[in-house]
Amino acid sequence: MIEAKEQKNGEKEQPDIVRSKNSKQDDEIRKEKLFEKIETVIIVNEKDKVNSETTTFGAPELSAIGAILTVLGSLTIAGVTVKKYISDQRLQKQQREDLFTEKAIEKAKEKIENFYGPINSLLEESRIIYEHFALEEKKQQQNRKRFRTLRHLTELPQDQSSGLDRFKLHDRELWGHILEISDKVINLIEKNSGYISNPALHTLLGKLAAHYRIVKSASNGSLKGQAEHLENVVFPLEVNGAINSEIKKLTTVIDEKVAVKVKRNSTIDYYDENYLEYYNKTIDSSLMKPVYELVLKNVDYGANILDAGSGVGRDTKYFIKRGFKVTSFDASKKMVEMCNEYPFAFCEHRDFETIQYGPEFDLVWACASLLHLSKDEFYATITKLHRALKNDGILYFSLKSKIDEEKSRGREFFVHDYSEVIHFMCSILKMKYINSWSSFSAISSTEAFENYIFKK
Repeated sequence: MIEAKEQKNGEKEQPDIVRSKNSKQDDEIRKEKLFEKIETVIIVNEKDKVNSETTTFGAPELSAIGAILTVLGSLTIAGVTVKKYISDQRLQKQQREDLFTEKAIEKAKEKIENFYGPINSLLEESRIIYEHFALEEKKQQQNRKRFRTLRHLTELPQDQSSGLDRFKLHDRELWGHILEISDKVINLIEKNSGYISNPALHTLLGKLAAHYRIVKSASNGSLKGQAEHLENVVFPLEVNGAINSEIKKLTTVIDEKVAVKVKRNSTIDYYDENYLEYYNKTIDSSLMKPVYELVLKNVDYGANILDAGSGVGRDTKYFIKRGFKVTSFDASKKMVEMCNEYPFAFCEHRDFETIQYGPEFDLVWACASLLHLSKDEFYATITKLHRALKNDGILYFSLKSKIDEEKSRGREFFVHDYSEVIHFMCSILKMKYINSWSSFSAISSTEAFENYIFKK
């Protein structure tokens, strides 16, 4: 017989056999409750599933709109990102360009301040002094070969004098100043050659320095009797125009000049397409020698010239080679490029409508360029060229008086009445008539020109 165990509270625990009977019923009850819970969970899950399916597939419009909005949002974000990237890139590029431009401007200023400005001033000072040097000797040589100081210093004299002793006291004084200037020029060239980026100018300045050194030796009598051997040692006249052109180029950088938009027409198109043919027909400057002589006798050596409508650069080159300072422009881009192939030229791509010069030139040269202008364009341009002249400056231009239509080949030419031109120049612009003459074209015997020279 199983005995009941005693509890601390004095009650006896039911025997295991008795609890086992009761637990059977409890188990059944627990099972039923468990099944009820399971069914409840299943029902609830089924409801959630139904609700979920109803939400997703019962309102497809809402789902599609949501998807579109998502895509649009992504595209907007991507667009804003790309736009900002492009903007940042442009800003960085502009900053680099500004920095490059700023450095270029500073470098151009430095070149002018330390080299081109001083050497230009010294050369001009020397030129002016030389104009007043050895006037008697120069006058004696007018009817013979041109007077050359080096020849005069080194040829064998009839007396025992040599070097500077052959000149009068006042000429020796002036020559002393010229020698001082030449020493300064040589010093500038030797110390600042790094500012010279034009190889042809390096060579030209080397010739200048060599000339100065030889002249200095001749001045003290060391080269007496060597005139024949030194005949080819001459002052390189191009140096005046070459230095002037470099300053013009650097000034263009400093002023940040924007390229001018030249209006195209059939005439410009013709020259852009036929520039090589035109070059071959017109480049011989000897054909222009009579005109050069008639015009240049009215201006001083070293004068500033505007070559208005320079073409391929025939006249620009001629003037610079003879010691003049030249600024050129032309409406044909190809012709501008050809003009600038001459290393000491400064030619800009401009037309008569876009030019704007102050009174800075001693001579305005418009050879066979104004003939492409209509009557109104011609008088408007002549007024501009008149303003570009200094007081007492010279204006030369040539117009066609006879046109061969077969040779026009798409170009426009205009004939201007002689009496109207004279009236406008003298009565309206108050210029002084110097000369005019008729001539035939150098490249066509069927065309004729009228040439004019006026003084402001």
